[in-house]
Amino acid sequence: MNYYLLHTTYPILLLSVFARQLCLPVPAVLFLLSGGALAGTGRLSFTWILLVAILGCLLGDMVWFEAGRLRGKRVLKLLCAFAPDPSYCIRRSRTTFAQRGLRVLFFAKFIPGLDGIMPPLAGMSGTPRTQFLGFDAGGSALWAGAYIGARLLFAAELDKVARYVSTFADALVLILGVPLVDRPRHS
Repeated sequence: MNYYLLHTTYPILLLSVFARQLCLPVPAVLFLLSGGALAGTGRLSFTWILLVAILGCLLGDMVWFEAGRLRGKRVLKLLCAFAPDPSYCIRRSRTTFAQRGLRVLFFAKFIPGLDGIMPPLAGMSGTPRTQFLGFDAGGSALWAGAYIGARLLFAAELDKVARYVSTFADALVLILGVPLVDRPRHS
């Protein structure tokens, strides 16, 4: 494997997860799956991939936590601005947080939208930073571990599928492409 790829995977994973937590359109899940595949082959450490992903989540979520602490309602309006009904988004998020408290952070990363809104709500509610970080780290570990572990567990099967798809694609190109290449041109 490429030396450069192996030594840049951890920083790329950190940045992609951090960007995802800032609600930027970055495919961090694909990076987690790739990291799991590399861990499955023994080229990278599962533990380090998981720790880097957790750190990326915590850094991004702390930005939103502090923004919620400082700007509260403005941050919620910003995050719910693209929802079909922004006022419902805000009410529903507040209700969910009020009912479940910080425990919602354990599963929020698996639910699009809820993931981005919970850190500012925790900040708005006056949650202590250490308590927020503890629950957020737990949820981050579950989320990242699920994707890394899935690829790690199913690496052999997914590699077989990738080989079959590649073989099928090659055959399809030959079947469809050869007749197009051999076709005589009329001037």
